[in-house]
Amino acid sequence: MLKKVDHLLVQDIITSIRESEISRSNFRDYMIELGRFLSYEFADTLEKNSISIKTPLGISEGTIIKDKKNIVVINVLRAAIPLVEGIMKVFTESECGVIGAWREDVEPFKVNLNYLRIPSLDNKIVIVADPMLATGNTMNMILDEIKKLGTPKRLVLLTVISSEEGIKSLFKSHPDIEIYTCALDKEVNKEGYIIPGLGDAGDKCFGVPIKKK
Repeated sequence: MLKKVDHLLVQDIITSIRESEISRSNFRDYMIELGRFLSYEFADTLEKNSISIKTPLGISEGTIIKDKKNIVVINVLRAAIPLVEGIMKVFTESECGVIGAWREDVEPFKVNLNYLRIPSLDNKIVIVADPMLATGNTMNMILDEIKKLGTPKRLVLLTVISSEEGIKSLFKSHPDIEIYTCALDKEVNKEGYIIPGLGDAGDKCFGVPIKKK
């Protein structure tokens, strides 16, 4: 499942972070905000229960999220730190895991995974946070490692900018993945970096159906 978060405020932030002269502090603040927006979008898909609660003036009907204590957020070091900060501001009761992974800049873009500290994942909603989905090589290895450690109830990627190559690669290797992204770019250069430029904004992106509310 692919979901583009195309809220006007999100697209305004995406425009700002693409600016070549953006300051580090502004970039970090924007990434935190995008983490929150992505989390709000994902939270709308969680199961809920209706309950009755006692208020100072009587009984009221309310709604609670069933799985809010059943979420694990995976921080891909170091790029995802501010993005995870925004996510954790929404899912305040979630557990947090850390993966240190980096991709070499020359083909075949070998991935090095040098740190892994993950809580129990069985039957958990696992959210992996990484700002950029370019070739998909790093994320595919991360997802492989996650699945070796347990069987999540749901496996979700929250990312800011995604490429056609990365999206196709993930769905080929991990068809169960749910991807939430703020921007869809068409091309990756020979160094494995995304070249800005929006892809198909219709009902399908790169042949992958886009979920709509």
